[in-house]
Amino acid sequence: MGGGIGATPESFTYSAVPHVRRHGPYGYKTYESYRDWLRDEFSFRCVFCLRREQWSLVMGTWDIDHFAPQHGHPQRRLDYKNLLYICHTCNIAKSDQIVSDPCEVAFGECVEVHEDGTIDALNENGEILIETLRLGNADHTRFRHLIITTLRSLVIHDRQTYILWMRYPDNLPDLSRLCPSGGHA
Repeated sequence: MGGGIGATPESFTYSAVPHVRRHGPYGYKTYESYRDWLRDEFSFRCVFCLRREQWSLVMGTWDIDHFAPQHGHPQRRLDYKNLLYICHTCNIAKSDQIVSDPCEVAFGECVEVHEDGTIDALNENGEILIETLRLGNADHTRFRHLIITTLRSLVIHDRQTYILWMRYPDNLPDLSRLCPSGGHA
């Protein structure tokens, strides 16, 4: 983000292109072992609601989601390309439901967040995302509005604190030290 803030701060601007995976580890015996890879893969935020790790406690707040549910696709349980990094709230809402794959669909073409925290669907995929994940409910709307308002004030009045809110977490994983027994791509 540059010096100013547009109508919606980058914190809730969905990508105009599908997510392209940067990593491809394999060979872990549990999907939990992929956590650090996924944190980095999805820029330390929920792929669905865009909440950042910096805005909450990490322990117990962040989940690994199986895009294709484990019970229907047990062969994909340890498939990195089937794993997403999402907040606990979105994981509970999604459960075993199927929504658009962020690696195939540009969410920025599906939904738009407004400065008052409201969210609109731009197409059928957006309607499904908003309905399934409850992104349009009062809690999500208030949270987005609070964050947007706070960030707008900080960028004008306290740039250093704004940077603290928008930076990456302090506990960045050292992916160069992670190597499962099977290796990584």
